[in-house]
Amino acid sequence: MKPKRIRYNTMNSWNNSTAPAYNLKVPNVIPRELQSKVFEMMDCENFYDDINWLINDFNEENNYVWQAGFNGRSGGYLVLYKGERKLSQHKSICTSCWQRNFKSVEDTGKKCGKCHKEDRVNREMYDVVTFPGRSIEDNEVPKEVSKAFTKLANDIVNCVIANAKDCNVEEEEYSVPQTRKILVPA
Repeated sequence: MKPKRIRYNTMNSWNNSTAPAYNLKVPNVIPRELQSKVFEMMDCENFYDDINWLINDFNEENNYVWQAGFNGRSGGYLVLYKGERKLSQHKSICTSCWQRNFKSVEDTGKKCGKCHKEDRVNREMYDVVTFPGRSIEDNEVPKEVSKAFTKLANDIVNCVIANAKDCNVEEEEYSVPQTRKILVPA
């Protein structure tokens, strides 16, 4: 089943902001014999990893001017958005915990205010901005972007189908070590 191209209300229908989209809801794009397995897979922690990589690649290939993302109450619509990538005002970052800082290492030293390690470095960073409320007409989307968006929708569906055929869902028990403070007699 191929994804169906539609126009999607990106905010609410009252603002008339629509954009090209694909309805990727499971019953519309996944063969019936795999649907229950896909619904079960959607509860897995790493189910969306491959899908997010596909979307990230699309966004990066289009220099973040054109971006794809899921929308809808159930997240079943892949929507095309406009956006941008702009220079961040952050001047440094901790390479241990990835905490960003608006001050440079020269201003405040290498010690991170979050994890307290001496791992802060100056770095030029960028922020990705998405404009979900902006309407996009089909004729303003470049043909190569439109083709790439169609390919992305198909790649996502094919990825989910392949995972449904090749993977099994298993439960795994794990422990999370935690630190706590307690009172002890002196």
